[in-house]
Amino acid sequence: MIRPNKASKRIKYPLVVKLIGIISIIVVVSMATITGLSSYFFSEDSRSRAEENNLTVSQVLSSQVEGKVQSILSSALSLFDVIREGGGNRALERSTVANYFDRNAEVAYLAVPGKKRIVNEKFFAANELDQAVIDPFILSKGDLIERARGGETLVCNASPSVGVPAAALFFPYRDMGTKGAMILVFSTESLQAIVQTGSTSSSYVVGFDGGLVVHPDFQLLKMGVNFSDKELVKRLLKSPTDNMQFRYRDADGREYLSAFRKLAVGGLSVTSSTPTALVYKAALDVTRRNLYLTGVVLLFSILAVWFFSRSVSRPVLRLVEASSLIEAGQFELDMKSETRDELGLLTESFVHMGHGLAERERVKETFGKFVNKAIAEQALKGQLSLGGTRKTATIFFADIRSFTAISEKLSPEAVVEFLNDYMTRMVDCIDKTGGVVDKFIGDAIMGVWGAPASAGSPRDDALAAIKAMVMMRYALLDFNKDRGGEDRPLIHNGCGVNTGPCIAGQIGSLQRMEYTVIGDAVNLASRIEALNKPFGTDILISEYSYELVKDEIVAEAMPAIKVKGKAEPLTIYAVVKMKGAEGPETLAKLREFLGIQPPEGSVDVDKEEVKYEVIGK
Repeated sequence: MIRPNKASKRIKYPLVVKLIGIISIIVVVSMATITGLSSYFFSEDSRSRAEENNLTVSQVLSSQVEGKVQSILSSALSLFDVIREGGGNRALERSTVANYFDRNAEVAYLAVPGKKRIVNEKFFAANELDQAVIDPFILSKGDLIERARGGETLVCNASPSVGVPAAALFFPYRDMGTKGAMILVFSTESLQAIVQTGSTSSSYVVGFDGGLVVHPDFQLLKMGVNFSDKELVKRLLKSPTDNMQFRYRDADGREYLSAFRKLAVGGLSVTSSTPTALVYKAALDVTRRNLYLTGVVLLFSILAVWFFSRSVSRPVLRLVEASSLIEAGQFELDMKSETRDELGLLTESFVHMGHGLAERERVKETFGKFVNKAIAEQALKGQLSLGGTRKTATIFFADIRSFTAISEKLSPEAVVEFLNDYMTRMVDCIDKTGGVVDKFIGDAIMGVWGAPASAGSPRDDALAAIKAMVMMRYALLDFNKDRGGEDRPLIHNGCGVNTGPCIAGQIGSLQRMEYTVIGDAVNLASRIEALNKPFGTDILISEYSYELVKDEIVAEAMPAIKVKGKAEPLTIYAVVKMKGAEGPETLAKLREFLGIQPPEGSVDVDKEEVKYEVIGK
């Protein structure tokens, strides 16, 4: 059975969470769509009904207000007609006036300026008002009197002067060919009752100039408030039509659905407005209830998915644990499928996959000890074929000085032991800098940077190779710490590096092939390595490599050499250290630090090309 691996990564998004998320999204989207559509259509219906209600209310109110004003106006004209026909009969006049006020108790004052003035004393007594307030008010409305003489019928608010809800009606009065005006002051309490509809809409009546005439709030009337600066009244006064409905936003940012209707008398207009917040309140209540329902449905859905997903998530979690073990390199899995569904089949496939990966890893690990790991990976994938490509690479050779003499003094077992220890340390430096060990040639190592993979550019590859050689220098010093004597002699080596074009690829036959690099740049690197002994150095690089990395290293030029196959002399450089690093600053100090004897006299580089000498026939 698989045991939980403490080192494995924790599951960030378990399957049960995803299932719950998917179901939740489906439920939420579905319910949101239904709620959105229902709320939209309900809101549109509410808006339509509110607009229709505003229009109906304004029409009904305008009819009632207009009827009331017309009734008062007609009865007043009838009163003056009777008085005129009475021919100055005082008794008849008093009787007619008394009867008029009995039938029109809301009328407080009637007058034709310069001819007749009638006051309803009962009105003032019942409202505890002083009759003297009327005359100043009439005097202040001289402009309206003149407009009434000109034929206009106008109504204005009289509440500030009278002290109770009241309005003044100014209209033309024609008597015996004269053009006069009649003034009628009357209570608007009955009209206030009309505009106090009790519905969600609010209604009021404004005059010809936007001033309030009838409003549910008497305090506004008493202050003589003018609504001409409000958006609703602005549109009303500018509109050429007698009625209209529209939506507007007031100065406080509140939105209203409104309608108005202009009366045929007195320049009056009736308005009706409903806040959209009230219009859509019912729709919002429906939305809120739907959200509660969505929450309930979502809760039950989550519970159902939770219990169902456990039958799915537990096998999946076992597979996740198994994948963590495989990721950690434990390929042999002891798993058995507990279900006969797709998850059971997946479990069996997982076990077989683990066995296959274990076998592949064993082959790769074994194969990788003989060839480069990148090449081993390509071989396992079947991607190797004969042939090569041109690359610019940095080639490295390292050789142990006087290895033949050392090996002759040691047993074969001791040679193999020290050589393996030495090679392990040197190869580690190559691996750490991204290089590839191309091959081992006895005690020599050939390495490559830039093939099959590059660090980014020829300069990066050359710099990585030189860093590897500096690391080898100190690794060799560490290797020699416990050495010295006949059975454990000190080891010195030489490293040579060159950068240039070469052919990289599979060389050999279809039965046996080897990944390597060949070309003049490789041969030059080998020759440069051989010059360490006569020059008394441990790291030499060609001028081609030096030009790429000269800003990063401290190096000294060696005497120019003549290389076979090259027409021009070649300058090589001894690497002292990396710039900014600690250590000897000159080649002389480096030789002293490493225990390398400097060359005596002139250096004969051609001597190093002689690998053997014939001493007999």
